[in-house]
Amino acid sequence: MEITIICIGLLYFFSHYLTILYQKTRIPDVLILIIVGILIGPVFKLASVDSFGMLGQVLTSVALIIILFEGGLNMELSNIWGSMRTASKLTISFFFITAMIVGLLLHYMLHYSWLLSFITGFILGGTSSAVVLPMVSLLHMSDKPRTILVLESALTDVLCIVFAISFLGSYSTGVVEIGKIAGSLISSLVLASALGIGAGYIWLRLMNWIKTFPNTQFTTFAFMFIVYGLAEYFGFSGAITALAFGIVLGNYSKIRLPERMKSKLPDGIITELERKLYSEIVFLLKIYFFVYLGMAIPFESSYFFIIAAALVGAIYLARLFSTRFLVRDTDITWEDKSIMSAMVPKGLAAAVLAGLPLQYGIPEGAEIQIIVYNVVFVSILTTSVLIPLIRTRFISRFYRVFFRPIARLENISLGRKADSQEVAEREENGL
Repeated sequence: MEITIICIGLLYFFSHYLTILYQKTRIPDVLILIIVGILIGPVFKLASVDSFGMLGQVLTSVALIIILFEGGLNMELSNIWGSMRTASKLTISFFFITAMIVGLLLHYMLHYSWLLSFITGFILGGTSSAVVLPMVSLLHMSDKPRTILVLESALTDVLCIVFAISFLGSYSTGVVEIGKIAGSLISSLVLASALGIGAGYIWLRLMNWIKTFPNTQFTTFAFMFIVYGLAEYFGFSGAITALAFGIVLGNYSKIRLPERMKSKLPDGIITELERKLYSEIVFLLKIYFFVYLGMAIPFESSYFFIIAAALVGAIYLARLFSTRFLVRDTDITWEDKSIMSAMVPKGLAAAVLAGLPLQYGIPEGAEIQIIVYNVVFVSILTTSVLIPLIRTRFISRFYRVFFRPIARLENISLGRKADSQEVAEREENGL
């Protein structure tokens, strides 16, 4: 016990060093934390996820909730509206592209049935909020591409859960109910958003009264946990609810509220001290979340690891072209598009859903779980390696050439249009 407590303290200081290391080398701290977890768990077997029992699952859920809440707190409404179209297009398109790639490869490489192959594709279709949000907060990205990545990571969690669970039910019954899937998806998104917005409005009304009590810095977290739990209890997306709740509190001054209600609100719903406190809590939870994730990754078969690497390679190649053709916003620089093309790590949602095929009694369920866990690790590793490489001279030259043709064509067409207008004006003036 004493050694464990000492290790926890050392891990905290080690993580601060990793932040400094990232600033110098651009090696993300999440990668090193996962490697630490792998060393503690699968390699040296000093501890396992079973040692934590339910506490490990609770901590990972709490980490996800707070990371999403803080992400919403720092998002501007204007950026959300400006990014929603591109975020929706990229999220939906790439989710199904990923599912198709995984489905095709697993069907032909492992000879799984089409339905089971695509179920695995749906499990791996999303990006991890717990990985994306901490990484983009350290990168010098513009607000719009950062918002797109945050929205994508939250929305894909819903898509993964709804499609994976629905098609697992179809695997058991032999009937695919498209209407039921669409209904579950819409209700999960719309009702989760409504619950988060409504909870934010209620909390704003209660805030003036709550602030009269001592020691209220954690009351917002406590209320958010209640709201998240209610969302999950009723079958909605708790992740979307937490994000919407954070957005409301972070943008209360821009939301139309009754004047009487606004006048009673304290100056600064979330004070600077509370923001710093929330950031510190996110830092702490991030440490133990990624170490725990590393401990959970199995390395039982090199064959399945190779399969996972092949899946990740295909997904990242598809992401590169998807970003090129789906993200056509001229106000997003090639550097930001490069980061967006590399930001598709898998995480908590995939790891949780990976165990469902085994629970449903599917014979290949254990293999799918191993493959998914390995994909989670390899995808985070790939993102962590690509992000620093984008800054290097040779790789940046490739991305600059790859992402600039659209802008160049638009500039050429605009130039031609301007030239034609100039010619017309000169003709009118008899020049």
